[in-house]
Amino acid sequence: MKVYTTDRSNDRSEPERIKVGVADYAIAHAGSTLVTSGLGSCVGIALADVEAGVAGLAHAMLPSAGAETKREAAEDDVHPDTWKYVDTAVPELVRELTDDGAERSRIEGRIAGGSAMFEFESSAGAVGERNVAAAREALGANGITLIDSDVGGDYGRSLAFDAETGELSIRRAHGETHVI
Repeated sequence: MKVYTTDRSNDRSEPERIKVGVADYAIAHAGSTLVTSGLGSCVGIALADVEAGVAGLAHAMLPSAGAETKREAAEDDVHPDTWKYVDTAVPELVRELTDDGAERSRIEGRIAGGSAMFEFESSAGAVGERNVAAAREALGANGITLIDSDVGGDYGRSLAFDAETGELSIRRAHGETHVI
């Protein structure tokens, strides 16, 4: 007789999935997958030191924190709005990874998102474009090599980031999936 169960305690074939919300982040180790969805103009910043087996994913909404937030963040260990902004999320994500065993020189970055979801632009440009530019700038300022990106367009994305391989799987809203 075959027995069916929902107990998967002996099934090690599926990696642990760790959800990252909007204006949030998570760190994972080899054998885990970081996931986020709902990336429109937001940008997903995926960093990994594959050799150390540690990776992190941030889901940032806006390109830059205001001076007040940056000042408060400098006073706090980690300000509550750190993960909301690209320019504060990247250095904090790098710090979290190095605290967890990553070697800064081996950390590689991938970014996705930054879509133009609406027909709205400020004088500074579309939020998605500004998020992508801020991510590229912040990665460079923190000495992180950008390996690849999937940015722009007018569609949403969902991400799955493999902490063991450093591969970022991107599922676009119109159904196409590819890996960078």
